[in-house]
Amino acid sequence: MTQSGKSIFDDPAVFLSMAMSLKESGSADQAVKMAKAALLERPDDAELNAVARTVLSDGVHTYHQVMLADIPRNVAYREAIDRFSEGKTILDIGTGTGLLAMMAVRAGAKHVYACDRNATKADLARDIIEANGMSDKITVINKMSLDLDRDADLGGGVDMVISELFSANVVGETLMQALAHAAEELTNPGATFVPERCAIMGALAECNARPDVTDVEGFDLSLLNERLKKDTMVSVPRGDKFQRGPAVSLYDCVFEPDRPAPNEDRQRTTLTSNGGTVNGVLQWLRIEFAEDIIYENMPGGDPLSHWGLRFEPFLTPRETEAGDGIEIGCMHANGELVIWEDG
Repeated sequence: MTQSGKSIFDDPAVFLSMAMSLKESGSADQAVKMAKAALLERPDDAELNAVARTVLSDGVHTYHQVMLADIPRNVAYREAIDRFSEGKTILDIGTGTGLLAMMAVRAGAKHVYACDRNATKADLARDIIEANGMSDKITVINKMSLDLDRDADLGGGVDMVISELFSANVVGETLMQALAHAAEELTNPGATFVPERCAIMGALAECNARPDVTDVEGFDLSLLNERLKKDTMVSVPRGDKFQRGPAVSLYDCVFEPDRPAPNEDRQRTTLTSNGGTVNGVLQWLRIEFAEDIIYENMPGGDPLSHWGLRFEPFLTPRETEAGDGIEIGCMHANGELVIWEDG
């Protein structure tokens, strides 16, 4: 690749600036092609290689390693995909490495359309799929599923939708919008969703996961506490000793072609205490692929689960007796989950 008779690879700093500018302007696919060309053309140039790999790793985060090491998750998806994929045309939303798409092909899918909005991840998926000899059965599309056209991109519609867009609060990463759109615009009659439903689980808890900010270097910064996002990931209290009552579903999400999950909704639930101090709600997710295929990252569950527990604190702690009920509100909208003590 040359510019005014000079290769753009001669100055790695200029090359990096150009590649990142392409990404910012919506031409990330061109930046990826340039980076791969740099690796091919000058494999012995250590500086250029470091720059090219920086471009190719943009958006490919280390959480993929943790997620792929979550064996219970992988097994649950594989069992469901094996059961439902044979002979179907499938859409894999947010394909990442292409793992679920390849599982579907191995299970007998007719064809899989795998989409990812991140150009570097889409390119990675193409390379992994090609390395596994499945390029003829899987079409990787560098688009958000919300931008897919039923006819132009998917050949007239799909019989099954696979998704793994779950964040720790369930509804993040445009999950609800993507599945609602797929149900209404991209699927054929009677389409299957894998998974078919999920639940936002919650239980009363006592957890001091994050202390308030007070005095720092002689300055009163306590007003920060009013603006901080209150929910927090909880990595230490994995056992049930922090739990102060039984778990129930705070919100159920069902994914069906004729019943698309709403983009926003709210529910109220009563959580029961076993007694003792209660200062918030411990929250996790339960994913149902079928009645007998369920994944749940509950407290004290499998340590390999890559999804963390979340804790939503009350404004003030409460002393409870066994059997006391506390009303909890749960609302999701635009990928945000809000949990509060309701009254």
